Amino acid sequence: MTRRARHEARDRFHERRREIRRRFIEEFKRTLIETLRKKFRNSIRRRIEEFEEWRERLSLLRDIITRRARVVFKVEHHFFFRKKSVVFVYDRILMSLPEDQRNLVIDVLRSISEGKGIDPTILDKYPWLRYFLKIFIAYYSKYPCKHMSYAIKLTPVTIHFFKGLKITYYYLRWAYARDVKADPYIGRSRPVDFYISFFRYKYDEDMLNSLIVSGEGTGDYNDSTVAAYDSMRRAEISIPLRRSVLEPHWVKWYFVKIMGKPEAYTVADHCSAYGIIGRISKKLKLYKYQDRRLMGTRPRHRIKEILYRTGLRI
Repeated sequence: MTRRARHEARDRFHERRREIRRRFIEEFKRTLIETLRKKFRNSIRRRIEEFEEWRERLSLLRDIITRRARVVFKVEHHFFFRKKSVVFVYDRILMSLPEDQRNLVIDVLRSISEGKGIDPTILDKYPWLRYFLKIFIAYYSKYPCKHMSYAIKLTPVTIHFFKGLKITYYYLRWAYARDVKADPYIGRSRPVDFYISFFRYKYDEDMLNSLIVSGEGTGDYNDSTVAAYDSMRRAEISIPLRRSVLEPHWVKWYFVKIMGKPEAYTVADHCSAYGIIGRISKKLKLYKYQDRRLMGTRPRHRIKEILYRTGLRI
């Protein structure tokens, strides 16, 4: 091969290498520019989306503040108790009766609460007395405000007539079993009375009511009453009688708080403050002296467990 042919072959080789290098650099620049441009676009798009999301949140917050937000769901809160309005109406009816009939109602309520009973002939002679018994006596009331106790509902009128007498105070609360049981995900915020833990045997649809003794006094609005006991049956929250009578929502709030489920405030309820005249509660003495019999004994639900093992109950 001549020298000219060798130089031409070498020049073609170097030209091909320069071409490959040039194409590689151009391809690298094009790919780098496209990658950076794509990342920049994605970054800008993401920033715009974040900005739109924040703008939507701020717009929703503005609508909420200005009370123009759309209502998606509503949680019912009972600020005004319907039962309180009913009791107010019955108090007004009781006060509007003639003096002899009003005194008859008061005497009958006091006789029943003191454990002396009532003469059936009086009910036959005055059948309208039954309506006052249903509204003022827990034994004759409708469930869930019914209890096997001859306790009188404490209202401004009944407190006025029974003031000065020895009264043992009670509170009657109620809730569904599903609302008393501990939530499997949230749990409870505090230890509870072991009697509450036995409600796990109840069906969710069962309605439970509880009458607790809360103190004693003479019908004075300043009398201190216990609204809640802790897990060891010790008085934890005490309130004056006027708060439980005039502001019953506080009793309901303390009930769910001591139960370790403050979120159940909208589903639990409180019937009223009750009182028994003249008679002294034995349980109140146990609470006062912290007697160990307060804890009591609780048998296991053997019948339920047998049904569960045999597959007859879930």
